Amino acid sequence: MPVYSYIAFKGRARETGTLVADTARDARDQLRDRGLDLRSLEAYQKKQRDDAEAKESRLSSWRLPTLRKPDIAGFLQELATLIEVGVSVLEALDVLIQQQPARASRFKAVLQGVRDRVASGGSLADAMESARLSTGRKVFDDATVAMVRVGQETGRLNVVLERVADYQERRSTMKNRLLGALTYPVVVGVFGLGVCLFLMTYVVPDILEALSDTGRPLPGPTRIVKGFSDALINHGLWIGLVALLVVIVVAAVLRQPKGRRWFDRSLLALPILGEIERKQSVVRLAFVLSTLLRSGVSFERGLGIARRAVRNRELGDALERCEEAVHEGRDLGPALEQTRAFPPAMVKVFGLGQESGRLAELLERLAASYDRQVVSLTTRLTALVEPVLIVLLALLVGLIAFATLLPILEIGNGI
Repeated sequence: MPVYSYIAFKGRARETGTLVADTARDARDQLRDRGLDLRSLEAYQKKQRDDAEAKESRLSSWRLPTLRKPDIAGFLQELATLIEVGVSVLEALDVLIQQQPARASRFKAVLQGVRDRVASGGSLADAMESARLSTGRKVFDDATVAMVRVGQETGRLNVVLERVADYQERRSTMKNRLLGALTYPVVVGVFGLGVCLFLMTYVVPDILEALSDTGRPLPGPTRIVKGFSDALINHGLWIGLVALLVVIVVAAVLRQPKGRRWFDRSLLALPILGEIERKQSVVRLAFVLSTLLRSGVSFERGLGIARRAVRNRELGDALERCEEAVHEGRDLGPALEQTRAFPPAMVKVFGLGQESGRLAELLERLAASYDRQVVSLTTRLTALVEPVLIVLLALLVGLIAFATLLPILEIGNGI
């Protein structure tokens, strides 16, 4: 159904907005029935496209297009607040669309699409499920959509939205925490690699060429460094293309279910990163499941929804087997233990929670405890990676320098 934007007056008060109607005539009739003096009516999609094209033509000459991550947690929190004070979902979406800053134009367009689907009679969960960025990536993940759907079904949408906003905030914090821990090592590694490439392609060739002109045989380490240096100079383009091709192939393999599952399994086997990944997954699972249980969702359905919050395929498969066991009438504790994929503390909490009827409370405590452990593990990872990386880079640069200076020292000793 088409969406129209309008400008009208009610007395001296100017009013702008959007409405859904079959035709422009129906839209005018709706506005007149509301006592509005219509001044302008335009198909919203056309107006939005024309405004975007005009803005793009003004800005493209001096500003490059930028990507900005949508503030999903902030949007959900404000939506929950508006619904809690009695504002309808449609009106709340209108308010949130209007207050989006200019720099968030892409997210604003996404929210307008959500608003239009709700205005056409769709549910908020369905509208959020179909919301995508211009790149085709989902804006709201499966767990968020499922929790919103539960909130609408149980009539506790504002409460569930607050919990979903908290979940999104925790998820973003976890991701930023790990990225922040790895930023320094990555910067140091890239800088060190750049220094090594500069030495091997600009410094070492000139020195070794002068040494080769003396007619003296080069030492073994020097010949090895010279071989790498000649390869980078003569075949650097091909080496770069091969490296790029390898990256593309690996990325394509990881997009496949089998490749992603192998990567997730390998990640869990790593000493510290594996433990971080496992406990982050437990935090997400426990937080989402406790929210659903407190919203009145059955345990079996809640487990199926919470499983979507676990990004690791290996852990997701283990949870799917546990879900089948619960569906068959077996207890979750023994089923989790049989997978050997989760920490014993989590298995114990699920078992005790089911027996005592306090599963939601115990899951919240488990999520808080594991969240603190993830912080500690991330700090340990940073403290371990930084010195190891610096030592490795120092050894690499030192070996290049030693191999370069070794023939010079031999010439000096011969004199």
